[in-house]
Amino acid sequence: MQTFLTAIISATILSAAPSAYAQQKKDSIPAPSVKQLKTHEVTSTTPPVTMQGGTMIVNVGKSVTAAGSNAWDVVTKSPGVITDNNNNLQLNGKPVTVYLDGRPARLSGEDLKTLLASTAGSNIDKIELMSMPSGKYDAQDGAIINIKMFKPKDLGTNGNVTLTGGFGRYLRTTEGITLNHRSKGVNLYGGYDHNYARTFTHNTNDRLYTDGYVLTESDYNRENKNTHNVRAGADFDLSKTSSAGVLVKSMFNRRTRLGDNYTTLPDSIFRQGATGTQRLVNPSVNAYFRTASAKNKNELTINADYFNHRKDWDDQFSGQYHAYVTEAPIGSSTHIRNFTESAIDLYSLSADYTQQFKAFKLEAGLKTTFTETDNNMHWETMQSGKWENDPSKTNHFIYKENVNAAYAGATKTIKKWTFSAMLRMEHTNAKGNSLTMDQKFSRDYVQLFPSASASYAMDQMNQFSFSYRRSINRFGFDIVNPFITYVNAYSLRQGNPNIKPMLSQAVQGTWSHKYQLFTTVAFTRMTDNLSMTFRQDPVTKVQIMSFDNQTNFNLAYANVVWVKPFTPKIRSTFTVTGLYLGINTKLDGVDYKKNSVTAFANIQNSFTLPKGFTAEVNGNLRGPIMAGYAVLKTQGNVDLGLSKAIMKGNGSLKLAAVDIFNTNQMRYKVQYSSINNLGRMNMDTRAVNLTFNYKFGNSNVKAAKARKNSIETESGRTSSQQGF
Repeated sequence: MQTFLTAIISATILSAAPSAYAQQKKDSIPAPSVKQLKTHEVTSTTPPVTMQGGTMIVNVGKSVTAAGSNAWDVVTKSPGVITDNNNNLQLNGKPVTVYLDGRPARLSGEDLKTLLASTAGSNIDKIELMSMPSGKYDAQDGAIINIKMFKPKDLGTNGNVTLTGGFGRYLRTTEGITLNHRSKGVNLYGGYDHNYARTFTHNTNDRLYTDGYVLTESDYNRENKNTHNVRAGADFDLSKTSSAGVLVKSMFNRRTRLGDNYTTLPDSIFRQGATGTQRLVNPSVNAYFRTASAKNKNELTINADYFNHRKDWDDQFSGQYHAYVTEAPIGSSTHIRNFTESAIDLYSLSADYTQQFKAFKLEAGLKTTFTETDNNMHWETMQSGKWENDPSKTNHFIYKENVNAAYAGATKTIKKWTFSAMLRMEHTNAKGNSLTMDQKFSRDYVQLFPSASASYAMDQMNQFSFSYRRSINRFGFDIVNPFITYVNAYSLRQGNPNIKPMLSQAVQGTWSHKYQLFTTVAFTRMTDNLSMTFRQDPVTKVQIMSFDNQTNFNLAYANVVWVKPFTPKIRSTFTVTGLYLGINTKLDGVDYKKNSVTAFANIQNSFTLPKGFTAEVNGNLRGPIMAGYAVLKTQGNVDLGLSKAIMKGNGSLKLAAVDIFNTNQMRYKVQYSSINNLGRMNMDTRAVNLTFNYKFGNSNVKAAKARKNSIETESGRTSSQQGF
């Protein structure tokens, strides 16, 4: 059925091609004002990576290899971005908050990966990497990755259709359409994407015990995922000075899985099969109002957000011990199952105000956010042929959090210098309630988060910036839930209600030279850094993964980006990052110190070939890096791409081969105290994808006059680390 629908869509687009025409506009960044740092470009063709103030911008829209990938792959291959074995993102070693078109995604870990993996890379315009956002952003946002999607700015009706088919070990397809209608006072837009993917993950883990006992786990998991993303929005010019808009979007995901776990013991083998189904829906609504006065030189923006996240899943596990040599069954088989419902409701209201005075610019704002999470996990065990409740695994946990914030700051330009200072205050009230264990905890505190920056435009060829920021990282219900969660017969997971928020203070300096060389040097000191911990029962050999705070964690890095056009048809962008990590804490009452130095390298090469072809050769390499008490070993990939413009430039075909050497696999080692684990996570990362893209629209109208909402206004600011 899916192949049939894809064929119908393709035929429809091809038949409509002669009568439609796409007006394509070159990707460019608006020229900065006198008080802004200039956008760095080498030629009229936008390079793969640019710097705008302290923000690194990855221009994905022109990438051939990105067109055949999904948003998750594109983000994780961006300079300085890494992911751990729980799919948590980091930027230059700092925890990340992901934004979509200037609004928080509100997801992390596996749920964020599901969302981004279902988003076609061909729909992404650019990715903004902000390692030092200003104080007007939430203090929680220690680092930000903002994914900006394509949004036509031409008057009339325009659209884009994308069809992608490919395979790694299994088939994967993506179909999507975006529509945009813009008149002088109204902009209507929307889109739909469908992604089907069959994937596999093969995890192996060797546990070496101090008494010589060796336990080996092999977990092979196959998943079928169908994901639908829908979005619809409208922007209205209410008057010459006011505008308003609304955006409604949702993801619908259904996943089925089939897993096989083999645990090898010295005298036996435990085999466990698993089946399960997961359903996920997360609708969200954003409404904004903006009014600005050129005469009074002020602007007020109000945003209201609602986010709903509903996920339910069921799993069944059947296990049996077998003799090591004869493989004869030992004892009776085990059968367990669970039914889980998880619900998150979030409400947010914010107001941001700017006023330009003669001597300086004032910025101030208020924000309140309410979040409630209800996680209900019900486990049953088969006893004498009947399913009975398992109180040791059943868990009902409710977590509520309210964060109220206010900030104020000023920016002043003195000749070639621009100075900015801002102070943010946040009041946090959080309550956790384990109904199963009748255990409650609460947090109530007020904290201040200052930030400051200075930029210096020495001349057109050399620009400098310096910044400081204090931030916090509060952890969600999955971290603080005290109950034990079943993973497999010899692996459990448990939250820690005593986890404290992580605080960090960071300083950063940047230098851009001749719009080709961009250098960043930064240092961050974190207190109560979160780390995974492991406990092992010496008798049962069961291992429990949990979390704890580390006393002090130091992070320093230097980043160099070099954009080099070797010829008019060959352009390369080199990114190299050196990273230092240092831990100083107590582990089980004993001092624990560890230092680590590593490096990342990213190279992107584009070639303009005859007859309208374009080629890419891209590579990533990440050295071994310390992640808490674990060490992630070297990881990298090489991608190839070839593109051809067709249909008089209205369409394109892009062929991409990603991770051609199958080296983008995760290997890790955890060794401290009595823990000695060696792990590997093999994923379906090597793939070949063919993407057809077709743009259609009215070419007989002039481009719309530039009109920015509050988010688009932010994206134009380069001074004072003002982000997007």
